[in-house]
Amino acid sequence: MSLPLKNKYVIADPNVCIGCATCMAACYESAYARGKLAVPRLIVTRTNSGTMPNQCRQCDDAPCANVCPVGALEFEKDCIALHEEICIGCKMCTVACPFGAIRPEAELMPSVDYTMEPKYNLTIQSEVGVKSIAVKCDLCVGREDGPSCVEVCPTNALSFRDNLNNNFIEEKAQKTVESFTKEKMKYK
Repeated sequence: MSLPLKNKYVIADPNVCIGCATCMAACYESAYARGKLAVPRLIVTRTNSGTMPNQCRQCDDAPCANVCPVGALEFEKDCIALHEEICIGCKMCTVACPFGAIRPEAELMPSVDYTMEPKYNLTIQSEVGVKSIAVKCDLCVGREDGPSCVEVCPTNALSFRDNLNNNFIEEKAQKTVESFTKEKMKYK
């Protein structure tokens, strides 16, 4: 008996992905429109066996949320949410993520009025040792049409899944793991 999945997530099929990075561009635009750091939350990874976006898997027992000392990452209804305004840039979540799907970034947030918030330093991008902020997929929370990457993928390599379709997810996940495990074993 398997337990039901808690979180929704995006899954990619490396056999269909063409590596066009349209998903990254859509992610950037969605993040900016929602007042988040204007950077993509997924990165297209290229290997000898194919290409595939690498993004947060929204783990049910998320190691990133478990190690965050300030609670910037937390379990919410459908995903692991990252509260950028709370993040202290310690990078513990980047180390804890088994998929390398969280990375540190430093950029001014469009949702903050820096002229009204004196605690923010406007020269943030040019200073050495600037505080970074974790970036991860948030499934485009608040976006009516769901994750923008899924919507724009020209080959339908990305699909948005929830706990209602476990058989499909298990089959696709197993094929993806097998494909990338074979690729990884070549380099050991």
